[in-house]
Amino acid sequence: MDYFLPVLSHFQNGNFWTASSGRMRYQVVPDGETLCAQVWEGPWNRDDSPIEEERRFPLAEEGVERLRAWLEEWQQTIDARPPRSLVETLQARDAFRAARELDTPPQ
Repeated sequence: MDYFLPVLSHFQNGNFWTASSGRMRYQVVPDGETLCAQVWEGPWNRDDSPIEEERRFPLAEEGVERLRAWLEEWQQTIDARPPRSLVETLQARDAFRAARELDTPPQ
C-alpha cells in the first residue's frame, strides 16, 4: 500500500497522525496506552465525512503493525467501491452536514 505511518516513538510522544491513501482517509491519536484510529472515505475531512470504523490498538510495536494491517484492509475496501461523481460526492457531503446539524443542539 502507498500510505505512511510514523514510528512508534511519534505516538509515544503524544503526536497524532492524519493522512490519506487512495480514497481512504485516516487519523491515529494516542490515548493513554492505546492508539485510537478512525477511517473514512474521502475526499472530505473527518468533520464532513461519516467515520466508517474506529478501532483501538496497543501503543506498542505490535499495535502499530496491527494498525497497519487494518489500514491495508480498509484501503482495499474503500478503493474497491465504484467512484462517485463530483455531484454525488457533494450531495453526500451536504447530506452528512445536514444530518450532523440536526444532531447538534442550538447554541
